[in-house]
Amino acid sequence: MTGDDDGAHSRGRTADAPTGRTNEPERERTLRGRFRRVVPSVVRRNYAARLVVTLAVVALLVGAAGLTGYVQVRKAVEDDRTEMLTETATLRASSLGEWQSGVRAQARTFSGTPALGGGNGTDRRQALRRLTATSSSNVVEIHYVDVSGAQAVVAASAERSATERSVASMRPAWRPAVREAGASTDPTAVVPSAAYERDGRQAMAFASPVAGRDAVLLVVGTVDGRQLDGGAMGTTAVLDGAGDPVFPTAARDTERYAAHAGFETARGGATATGEAGDEAFAYAPVDGTPWVVVTAADRATLFGPSGVVGRTLAAVVALAVLSLGVAALVVSRETVTPLVRLRARIESIEDGNLGADLSTDREDEIGRLYDAVSDARDALAEQIRQAREAREMAEQSKRELERQNDRLDQFASTLSHDLRNPLTVARGHLELLSAQLTTLDGETDRAELQTHVEKVEGSHDRIESIIDDVLTLTREGESIEQTEEVALDTVARDAWENVDSGDATLEIAGNRSIRADRSRLLRGLENLFRNSVDHVGGDVTVEVGLLSDGFYVADDGPGIPESQLDEIFEYGHTTSEDGTGLGLSIVKTIAEAHGWRLYVDSTYEDGAMFVFSDVASGDDLDWSDSEFERVDVDD
Repeated sequence: MTGDDDGAHSRGRTADAPTGRTNEPERERTLRGRFRRVVPSVVRRNYAARLVVTLAVVALLVGAAGLTGYVQVRKAVEDDRTEMLTETATLRASSLGEWQSGVRAQARTFSGTPALGGGNGTDRRQALRRLTATSSSNVVEIHYVDVSGAQAVVAASAERSATERSVASMRPAWRPAVREAGASTDPTAVVPSAAYERDGRQAMAFASPVAGRDAVLLVVGTVDGRQLDGGAMGTTAVLDGAGDPVFPTAARDTERYAAHAGFETARGGATATGEAGDEAFAYAPVDGTPWVVVTAADRATLFGPSGVVGRTLAAVVALAVLSLGVAALVVSRETVTPLVRLRARIESIEDGNLGADLSTDREDEIGRLYDAVSDARDALAEQIRQAREAREMAEQSKRELERQNDRLDQFASTLSHDLRNPLTVARGHLELLSAQLTTLDGETDRAELQTHVEKVEGSHDRIESIIDDVLTLTREGESIEQTEEVALDTVARDAWENVDSGDATLEIAGNRSIRADRSRLLRGLENLFRNSVDHVGGDVTVEVGLLSDGFYVADDGPGIPESQLDEIFEYGHTTSEDGTGLGLSIVKTIAEAHGWRLYVDSTYEDGAMFVFSDVASGDDLDWSDSEFERVDVDD
């Protein structure tokens, strides 16, 4: 049984289970240790240096982000412009493919017109005019060429001026195509001529044999200039399978296009890109022909937007870094400088200059910090003043207490001396009187006188006890300056040996070493043991046991009446005619001199239990082997 906060009394003690929680302070110390190893001390100890390093790191990160962004944007722009160049080549190739396939199809279709095979010259001319009217806009000429003679002659044409003229005199470029078509046995064959310039546009004739006749229908188509224009991308050239230009007047210096690997890729039917010198190329095959469209552009022109983006991004990064520098200057002026000034003034206060100037006209956080330090300085000055006054009062109280203790000690000594001397004289006379009583003849008178002598002796003994208890109470209540480790069971047994216990029994329930003044602890236990024997009887059992923060002394007597609990430790309180009323007061005085708390456990039902609590903190003693849990009971 003990005095604890949960107000319960029980046997047994359960050890605290481990919580398993992470030791956050230890983790924080580990992180701080790593931070200290990585960061130089000049940075750790200087806010301005830390600010500069932080801004430098931010500037580096901004620069790195800007560089990364520039690379990514430049690549995206270049990929986009390259894709545009490829799309231009693909569109041109698709347009040329549609153009040649359309003219080719018309030549094949027109050559099978019945009027061309069975009619006379007039009929053919009219048929050719009808065909010209129904042909596509890029078909500009249609001629019926007779190839039966030594020379191919235009026998009929939609244009009267072309009739009866030889092919060679009209267009030398037609001759190979007309000859090949006239010699072909395939009625569906269509043979293109070489390209040539007609009225400022690129033109090409497609020759197809006329069924049943030694004749060839010649359909001439022109290429839209936009189909050979590179537009904003640059220039466009059309190469044949050998790498020669199909339309030579539309491109210049095409040899460099055919020398690139992209040309061979396009001949295989796939688009390709490439670069050479200051130019970028895009290759696209023309469906239905061995032609390859090449779109070329100057790299500076093609990728110019990426340079603009790069310069813009560089300007943004430079502006960001400049802004950081300006921010650093502003923060340094508005934060670091006032903090350095404040630190200097705080150091002045630490040196004892409590009058250091902490005034400021700022109303922001820095101003409030100055005000807070000023308030703390004023509070510190007030605390110092109060501490000085308290110290002076304490020293004065100490001196007064020392004087009072000296007076009490002098009083006790005087009491002991002034009472003992007459008591000694009185006892001597009692001894003489007692001796003289033995010479008296009357038994009745002798017995009556002897009774008075015994009562006087009893009173003298009581005075002696009072004197001893007063001296003990005065001297045992002095503050304890030095303690030592003592075994509780050993002190208890020694105290028991010093008490006239008769048939009483002492039981020790557990043992621990505690720090105490052994002589005073011994005297306190003697008084408690003697109290139990005197109030319970010679057959009492006294038990000394451990509690979570102290120990107890209990007996198996009738206990202490509840009405007496509040006054049991008062000076002079006793229920015995022979008692002085100071025994338990001495025990309480000894406990308080140790800094302990002594009280009676009112919940103990098996007798009287005196509890010594606050004997030691949990860090000083391990009570894990105690069979008692701590119980808190009011005095």
